[in-house]
Amino acid sequence: MTINKKLNTLLIVLMITLFTGCVRDVGLNGLTMNVSDEQLNKPSSKFPIQEDFLLANVEINQPNIFIKDGENRISAKLDINLSTIFMNKSTGKFEISGVPYFKKENSSIYLNDITIEDIDFTDAKIDKNILNSLTSNIKPILDSIFKKIPIYTIEKDSFKGSFVRDVKVEDSELLVTFGL
Repeated sequence: MTINKKLNTLLIVLMITLFTGCVRDVGLNGLTMNVSDEQLNKPSSKFPIQEDFLLANVEINQPNIFIKDGENRISAKLDINLSTIFMNKSTGKFEISGVPYFKKENSSIYLNDITIEDIDFTDAKIDKNILNSLTSNIKPILDSIFKKIPIYTIEKDSFKGSFVRDVKVEDSELLVTFGL
């Protein structure tokens, strides 16, 4: 691609994004856009996800993705349904966080380094040992889910995905930097 075509392409991307109102910065590193919470929370047909363990069944529903003030990670609240041989079906909430990263192959942003921040079961008293076991068993599942299911995808018919240079959380915003 010649330098003239690259400049024309960048100019087109710049003009399109300027008119959409999501441009945060245009600098030496390129054009930086923020991704809103609404864009992060588009429904996915991959949810709910069900996992069966030896002594328990877990169903994870569509996450609510957000960015906490002052954090450099993306957070998500997940509603889960848990049933074990020791108790009836119980509903709970997980709050997780992860570091965003970009996969150029499918122009999507995923989460890595998942941390379980909080677990709350409102309708059941769960023994601390069972809760610790559940946490250690579900963490690899959550890691796997957020490595397979993107939190944000650039449209397939858009050429913007091939120009992504950086993805990061800064000042409570998910920022995507485009450049040549």
